[in-house]
Amino acid sequence: MQAFKTASPVILPLLKLLGVNASQTEEALTQFEELQQAIEEMAGIPDRFNDLFADRGWIMYDLMNLDVAKAAIAKAEAGNVDEAEEDLVDYYDAETVRWQLLTMTGVEAFRARMSLAEKALGDYEEQRYHASVPVVLALLDGLVNELHERRRGFFSENVDLQAGDSIAAHEKGLNALTKIFQKGRYKTTTEQIKLPYRNGILHGMDVGYDNKMVAAKCWAALFAVRDWAVKAEGGLIEAPPPKPEKSWSDLFRQIRETEEDKKRLQAWTPRQLAVGKDIPITGEPATFAEGSPERTVVEFLSYWKAKNYGRMAEYLPDTLRPIRKAAGEVRDVYASTILNRFEIDQINDKAPALSIIQVRLWFCRHDDSGDRVVEFRVLSQDAEGNPVVRTKPGAKWRLAIWPTL
Repeated sequence: MQAFKTASPVILPLLKLLGVNASQTEEALTQFEELQQAIEEMAGIPDRFNDLFADRGWIMYDLMNLDVAKAAIAKAEAGNVDEAEEDLVDYYDAETVRWQLLTMTGVEAFRARMSLAEKALGDYEEQRYHASVPVVLALLDGLVNELHERRRGFFSENVDLQAGDSIAAHEKGLNALTKIFQKGRYKTTTEQIKLPYRNGILHGMDVGYDNKMVAAKCWAALFAVRDWAVKAEGGLIEAPPPKPEKSWSDLFRQIRETEEDKKRLQAWTPRQLAVGKDIPITGEPATFAEGSPERTVVEFLSYWKAKNYGRMAEYLPDTLRPIRKAAGEVRDVYASTILNRFEIDQINDKAPALSIIQVRLWFCRHDDSGDRVVEFRVLSQDAEGNPVVRTKPGAKWRLAIWPTL
């Protein structure tokens, strides 16, 4: 932006010659200093937060609410650190924990631990902190142990939880937290503690851990470890090489493409389709319009009927895993259910990159058979998996979730 602003007296007239509407660009440049200040402030929030709260057992991580973090920083910097910490504890109510726990399913190594985590959440919601705290500490240790290249858990001595391009996985983040949680506790204490000292709690030395502050910090640590776990599981611990700087021709091409995307977005309107009249209720993929979201769903279901789990995996959202591994996971989910037939009930184009398609499925599973209506959320994506307007050249439809019975 700084380079663009410097060159704007030359670039803006050229954009107008190319037919690009530069009025919004000119307006953005007038607000550049304000934008630059806001970006610098946002970039400094994680370090400011960790400097203030890491010693108290809190660190910034990817899914933490930014407004909550900013408010806590403001209070702490004004001298009200204890009050700020109470606000952080209140932030981790049962609904927040439940939502962030759902995101842990994105870590394959945590899925086997989810049932136990949900029981710990039940205890947390009912204020049985004496029960939830040891369980979450165990989940935290086991998850790190499974994914760490040296098989070291969260509480192992000298464990290193750094990862490139991560908000939480660095020296001021998770590595600082491990040192606090690992602290040795050699004397029995009965007063309430404020930090989840693993050794003191699990070895019966800190008997005053039964409180919401300790329990909330355990959940916060687990969700912070998710940042590192996603990188570890995807082989992304090392920071990626820096991207090459864009040339002026790249910049012009990107601006032109953005302008074309804007026109596609403005031109888009949802289709009004009557199932059985405008499109078939069921049939082979070739009977549905090529490049349509409903054809994508029909192709997926046809491969399910044929038990072709490798081809099914190509329609699912997780592009980070090798297709062979994804196919094995699809087999685990779908192999026990035989899909006999399907009928489309309804098609709803919700957004330029999203359609929701309801399909009734007739199936057999073990000694059971029946039918059920399933909702498919289908996203229009580019080659990198980014949502794009469905009319953009090269866009492909992919299923946003794994629909199961």
